[in-house]
Amino acid sequence: MKIKFLYPLSLLLLFPFCNVLAQNLANKVYNLDKWKFAKNVPEMWTDVTVPHSCNAIDGRSASYFRGKSYYKKIIDVTPEMMNSNLYLLFEGAAQAAKVSINGKQVAYHKGGYTPFVISFNDKLKTGSNEVIVECDNGLDANLIPVHSDFNKNNGLHNPVYLLDMGKVYFSPLYYGLYRMHVSTPVVDRKKAETTVETLIQNSSSLKKSLTVKLSLKNSDGDICYKENRKVVVLPSDSILFKRNFTIKNPHLWDGVDDPYLYDLSIVISDSDGKVLDNISTKVGYRFYSMDKDKGFFLNGRLYPLRGVAMHQDWDNKASALTKEDFDTDYGFVKEIGCNFLRLAHYPHNDYAFRKCDELGIIVQTEIPWVNVCGVKADKSYFENIHQQMKEMISNLYNHPSIVMWGMWNEIDSWGNDNRFQGSLDADRAVKETDLLYDYAKKLDPYRSVGMTDDSNYMRPGYNTLKGDFYSENRYNGWYYGKMEEFEKDMRSNHEKMGVVNVSEYGVGINPFCHTLDPMKTTKLGMGGNRHDEEFGNLFHETYWRQIIKMPFLNFTSVWVFFDFPVADRLEGYMDTSDGETFTESEFRKFTNDKGLVTRDRKVKKDVFYFYKSLWNEKVPTVYITSRRFTKRLADEPLNIKVYSNAKKLTLYQNGKEVETMTGSGEDTGVVWNFKPISFKSDSDTFKVVDDNGVEDSVVFSR
Repeated sequence: MKIKFLYPLSLLLLFPFCNVLAQNLANKVYNLDKWKFAKNVPEMWTDVTVPHSCNAIDGRSASYFRGKSYYKKIIDVTPEMMNSNLYLLFEGAAQAAKVSINGKQVAYHKGGYTPFVISFNDKLKTGSNEVIVECDNGLDANLIPVHSDFNKNNGLHNPVYLLDMGKVYFSPLYYGLYRMHVSTPVVDRKKAETTVETLIQNSSSLKKSLTVKLSLKNSDGDICYKENRKVVVLPSDSILFKRNFTIKNPHLWDGVDDPYLYDLSIVISDSDGKVLDNISTKVGYRFYSMDKDKGFFLNGRLYPLRGVAMHQDWDNKASALTKEDFDTDYGFVKEIGCNFLRLAHYPHNDYAFRKCDELGIIVQTEIPWVNVCGVKADKSYFENIHQQMKEMISNLYNHPSIVMWGMWNEIDSWGNDNRFQGSLDADRAVKETDLLYDYAKKLDPYRSVGMTDDSNYMRPGYNTLKGDFYSENRYNGWYYGKMEEFEKDMRSNHEKMGVVNVSEYGVGINPFCHTLDPMKTTKLGMGGNRHDEEFGNLFHETYWRQIIKMPFLNFTSVWVFFDFPVADRLEGYMDTSDGETFTESEFRKFTNDKGLVTRDRKVKKDVFYFYKSLWNEKVPTVYITSRRFTKRLADEPLNIKVYSNAKKLTLYQNGKEVETMTGSGEDTGVVWNFKPISFKSDSDTFKVVDDNGVEDSVVFSR
């Protein structure tokens, strides 16, 4: 079958490819991790290791670098390699990237968060070949994200590889990261239907008679399904390989309780039995539904989704994370015990989604259409939005953890002004959203597609937006109104929109700033220099008490798991351990500090343990709050508050039993307030022990 490519060559070369962390890519794979780097102009080269971003250090500042940077690599090509099919795979080059080989531009990709692959045999020569990548994170009003409450980093912030594919191979140009798409259109407890699609390319001058072997194995390595097919591919041609099969009584991928995964592989062999190429992917069989009144159902059972939102960001690395960094972050995810993640505001590296597959975390991810949809928006702006939607879905198609694709976040928000595209065009936002929804459902009819608003869908036409779900970012009691009004707003959204979620809620929390009167001393909203930890505790407790009264919420996600840098923010940088003496922290300036954990991953804030007590029922938690509020007024009674999932707690002061509580006595079930207690000495030790011997202790001084 002759495949007719409908895309111009410049786009054809930019489709996503597979991740070498996930599977065997080709006959030979070369990790291109050592590069020369220069900022602003291609001179004064220094050595760097990819993943890399020049914003690793300056991201936490008033003005981080935005402009062009350059990466240079010499690739040595042998005569044998020249006779093969070579590709360059970029897993992410931010935000736009021009790739040149031996002085000639071969590709231009606009989109910093999805992979692209370049076929470049005709640009090579035997011997040394110079590859230069120009990365540009400067302002481009036709490239999302145009404006955002996060830094738009520069660089090769995801890995780069040279791939030697051979002559007959599974093409990288159509089916995303894994070179195949696996769909599960019908799944229940009795059967699971599976559809597999891939493209087999024959670049040789000879007709090829091939055997294609497909197999599905369970986690024990037992074969659940297999078949061999004979195919013929004409010279310089390709064929679509598509198979459908059904297995009975599948072991379901059942969230955090049982994230069961199968292994699916496809192997091409020639007439002599020699293996020419192979591809593989994990398969998770699950079915789900979102009910506008009852909430989320997984595999037929009620399964409320409760979790956090995350950026791909690390201190002193920006978005250039290694595999080890991801492992560390998902260790935090496992510890807190959530069952849901919103991976915002762009597709993260494929390895993050593999971790979610393995942990049973259900995911909503999204393209970076953030803040901006103005009256001056160009046609190419919306073309870029569609391109990035296609790349996201094609790239991440096989992951069972992904249940929801997001189209946009707060596009009626700040950023709609003359700096970019002019004032908000609400009519265009509705029109383009509806077109994008149809496009996304065509690309993937088996997942839900929706959006994230921040204005209770009050804009003209927003109540008719096409979507399978409608998420809302709520900051009652921080940017506006009272925190107790959160439930009222969400009930209004529910009545208006149907299937609704809370995609963001949170407040700035500095774990080194404390007070006895947080409702009066905390500086609310954007720009406040004092973010008392005690206010953050009260805020999250208050919101959770309202969340448990709203079973119709399909998912809720705290904003955000880890603090992250924002050049537009100067807030939350005043430190105090006694509530009276203050110092300015340079480290905490230009940071969105709504995280449950600090950006350097060194401090889990009090509210981390609040949610761990709620969500991680398997691990006993006993945690005394305000532990960094070490110095107290001598004449003020101490209020010992504990986050715990225990049934009984006992408080000790300097080794002497003071009080035992059976049950927390409040709605969340995890917030324990002991009776006020006075100091016995200048420095007292307080210990809390549960009925299984799990304990926590702190020292407070007067």
